Amino acid sequence: MACWDIGIRNIVDVDGQLLAFDADIVDPAALLSRAKRPADRQLWLVRAGERLAVRPDQPLRLTQDEVLFFETSSASAPALRLAA
Repeated sequence: MACWDIGIRNIVDVDGQLLAFDADIVDPAALLSRAKRPADRQLWLVRAGERLAVRPDQPLRLTQDEVLFFETSSASAPALRLAA
C-alpha cells in the first residue's frame, strides 16, 4: 500500500487535472463537480489504453496504490464498454 508523501490518500486524474480525495469511494457526480465539469458529461475510466464508460449511479472505489485516470465527453458520445 502506497503512502503519499504529501498526506493525501487517493489521487485521480480527470481530463489532465489531478484531484485529491480522502474518501475511498466517490460517486461520478462528485468527481465531475470537483473537476469543475458539467454534470451531464459522460465519465470514462481509462485503463490500459481502453475507455470504460462509468454509469452515473456507479460508485467508484479509489485505491491508495494507483492513480486512476478519467476522461469526460458529451453525454451523446457513443458508448464503448461499461466499467464493471
